[in-house]
Amino acid sequence: AVSTYLEENPNPDVLGLVQAAKNPDLLVTGAITLDGSNLITSAAVVWPDGSPGTLTITSRDANGAVLAYNITYGSPVSKTFSQPAITRNSAGAATNVPAIVVS
Repeated sequence: AVSTYLEENPNPDVLGLVQAAKNPDLLVTGAITLDGSNLITSAAVVWPDGSPGTLTITSRDANGAVLAYNITYGSPVSKTFSQPAITRNSAGAATNVPAIVVS
């Protein structure tokens, strides 16, 4: 998925965006939407190049830890960066973090 996308689009800017997508907390700026448990469900983001986007949490574990999310890039949206579900052990530590998928 990511490797195929990056192989087809060997643009260092895209690789930089994938790296930024791995740390969505660093991109959040502006309005944040919370659920009834005060957990983020979505948030406005600004990418390092100034482009806008939206972070959407798509899956959490029973303790509220984020398992999967999508972040859009651009207005109109030109790319979506998706973190497939992270596997966590019973203590909540990540044991498998799949690569970000770009579409």
